[in-house]
Amino acid sequence: MHLRALRAPVAALSLLLGFGLAAPASSQNFEIAGGVAKKHEGETTEVFSAHWLPELRRFGNGTLRADVAVYRVQGRDVRDTAWRLSENVNVFGAGARWEHDRGLLLGFAVGVQDGYTDALSGDPQFISQIGWRWNWLTLSVRHISNAGFESPNQGESFVMLGARF
Repeated sequence: MHLRALRAPVAALSLLLGFGLAAPASSQNFEIAGGVAKKHEGETTEVFSAHWLPELRRFGNGTLRADVAVYRVQGRDVRDTAWRLSENVNVFGAGARWEHDRGLLLGFAVGVQDGYTDALSGDPQFISQIGWRWNWLTLSVRHISNAGFESPNQGESFVMLGARF
């Protein structure tokens, strides 16, 4: 079996273990989000994510949280573009998110991917986000890119609406 084939199951298992074992149930925070990505030639696709956001510490007027996440970028069935975008891509990431008490959120993570398109074309992947949180609802703009480590490097930018529980 090729090592690349093991990457997705190992990452998924690590994520599940993190969800279940890394913190007491009373301190776990989860977010499920969905949204849409649009490329420069107009192709759109759905994006989904699941996050575990345990509190690391309070400082200033906000909270620093770990952000362990999995993203699913659906493949696009388009024929009128030179970009290869038809494969589904999963990105597994870990990083941090800072949430201001009044709503602003900023986040950054590093991830690995399973699947390949011309938009998401190699590891590592860098995930950045800026958004706003109202109680249990989150609206954010996010970007995933390999920062030029592998070509082509188009990345994916998307808008997401999330629910925290």
